[in-house]
Amino acid sequence: MVYHEAVRQMEWNSVALTRAQQAQAPKLSRRAVLIASLSICLSPGCKLFSRDKKSDFEKSNAKLQELQADPDRLRLIGEVARASGVRPRRFESLGLITNLPGTGGVVKPSAQRDMMLEEIRRNEILDAERLLDSPMTATAKLSLYANPCDEKGDLADVLIECSGECDATDLREGHLMESHLFEYFTVKDSQLRKSLEKATARGDVLIFPASYSKTPEIDPLKGVILSGGRIKDESRMAILVFEEYRHVHWVKAMEASINRRFFYQDSGKQVTVAKGRNDREVRIAALPKYRFDPTHYLGTILSLGFAESPEQVAERLAGCRRMLGHAELARKAAWELEAIGSPEAAEALKLALANENDQVRFYAAYSLAYMDQPESVPILESLARIFPKYRAHCLIGLSVNQHASAREALESLLQDPDPEIRFGAYWYLYHRDSRNPMIAGEPIGESFRLVRIPSEHSQVCVSMERRPEVILFGPTPELKIVKQLEPTPSLRITPMSSGLVRVAKRTLSGEILQTIITSDLVSLIKSMIAVQGNYGDIVHTLDAIERSGGCSASVALHPLPRTGRLYGTPTEVEFSEPSRSESSLSESSLSESDDDQSMDETTGDLPSLGGSSSTGSPKSDLDVQGSDPSSSGPSSSGARSYSTTKTPWYRRMPFTNTSD
Repeated sequence: MVYHEAVRQMEWNSVALTRAQQAQAPKLSRRAVLIASLSICLSPGCKLFSRDKKSDFEKSNAKLQELQADPDRLRLIGEVARASGVRPRRFESLGLITNLPGTGGVVKPSAQRDMMLEEIRRNEILDAERLLDSPMTATAKLSLYANPCDEKGDLADVLIECSGECDATDLREGHLMESHLFEYFTVKDSQLRKSLEKATARGDVLIFPASYSKTPEIDPLKGVILSGGRIKDESRMAILVFEEYRHVHWVKAMEASINRRFFYQDSGKQVTVAKGRNDREVRIAALPKYRFDPTHYLGTILSLGFAESPEQVAERLAGCRRMLGHAELARKAAWELEAIGSPEAAEALKLALANENDQVRFYAAYSLAYMDQPESVPILESLARIFPKYRAHCLIGLSVNQHASAREALESLLQDPDPEIRFGAYWYLYHRDSRNPMIAGEPIGESFRLVRIPSEHSQVCVSMERRPEVILFGPTPELKIVKQLEPTPSLRITPMSSGLVRVAKRTLSGEILQTIITSDLVSLIKSMIAVQGNYGDIVHTLDAIERSGGCSASVALHPLPRTGRLYGTPTEVEFSEPSRSESSLSESSLSESDDDQSMDETTGDLPSLGGSSSTGSPKSDLDVQGSDPSSSGPSSSGARSYSTTKTPWYRRMPFTNTSD
């Protein structure tokens, strides 16, 4: 005890001695510390306050003044920047299909099963295991494709495919419980990452008929939910500036140029579309008028001039007049004239409407349609009737043109005997003005609409995208059913000796509902209310009647003309048509990759989901100005609307046969 006390006293004495020595040591004043710091900073080795080299700010300002004073500088946005966010966004997840008539299945032990159990418990369902393995449910993979112009709150179709880990046999009659979709990425270490929630999905499942999916037999495990998804992601369109022009002055000039040309009215307020975020990026909001053709929208923006004088604009205008006479340069010239947007530019486009080349006439009329010029209407209408390769864009042009003659042209196309023309005219007439009395329809229960359009030619069209509706052109068709039809496992259509038709359906509870109708198509469609049928029942019924030849009018499943069919010239490339988009995207003038992007979007199937839909995003191998450098004839690589010796950013890069 005495020993331990002695040691403790020795330790305290040493601490006290150290503190006393520190108190007697001389203290440095604050002034001495500052003087010493300044002497170090001013020494030859320190360049903190050195003026030997200019700062980055001074160098960028000097470079800016040099470019401003250069009369030979590049003037178009597309020559010093590129577009980003031009590919469709793909959101995916797993979902639970319910209300199946015993055709569901058990989910095998896997990562998908764990994901589904977590999702079910998220909805506060206690007995998740029992629900997941019920024969009334099935696990499905969900895919939603959002176009570049789709904004937060917009609706989209949701593709459904039964999971490979689930042994369900049929998804007909199914209903998707509310599910949450995400965007999946692969990072540099090849690990899969999931974003925040990008969309939600729910609704009744519509299985694709065999005649629509172009397969020998129906696949009961693949389908779609029409407008079943609600997007929660903002549009990502942007203009990324090339390094040489990365300065806030140029970004502000581009922003001002875009906003002078593109704006719209929303609730009495003027809304602009461009907003500079920093010295290298200008965010582009979706413009309602261009939502069906984002490629044309961004191509026109890239053709805008920036920081130009009136004399320089006049020089470009004269150059575009010369370029518009060549079919290979027509689109580039039309985009640039549309971007100028002046009465003189409109007159130059109107002169091209008399050109003997149909491609020049199309490009000129299409740009004039976005400028609401009535001279474009007869050209677009005639091209839509004669040339299938222009048909989709011609109908879009008539839809966006706000002149009254464009509406009249679409209404006249409703009488065309070609189902593709008349259905396309109806489709875009609805988007132009859904309150048009000519296309007003009546609801059939809560599942779908029946639209009747007077016409001399009888035709039945069935919508397979966006809106569940049946469009009947002309008089009511008669049914010629000679034998019993079984469109779905729970639906029977039987002809009677009296000339009437019996429609019967078995419900989930086992009850059989039936009704007897006259042998005409309208009565058959309206009978779905009496037997509690849904839109899938009438779609498969009409498909079965068409295959059996049991209707006096032909039945077409969504014969909408597609924008994926390009114009058949040597400067353009055909690609496969995506089946589920409002407007397929030809990235002929646009680039997607980001210089600073650290994550790449997965374009293949998700390993955790066991694959996904085969729907892909279209792609073209054209350069940023819409023409192949290797094509014959006048080359657009050297053709410009103004004189300069500078080389645009896309000509300084080595090109391959794929989009940059």
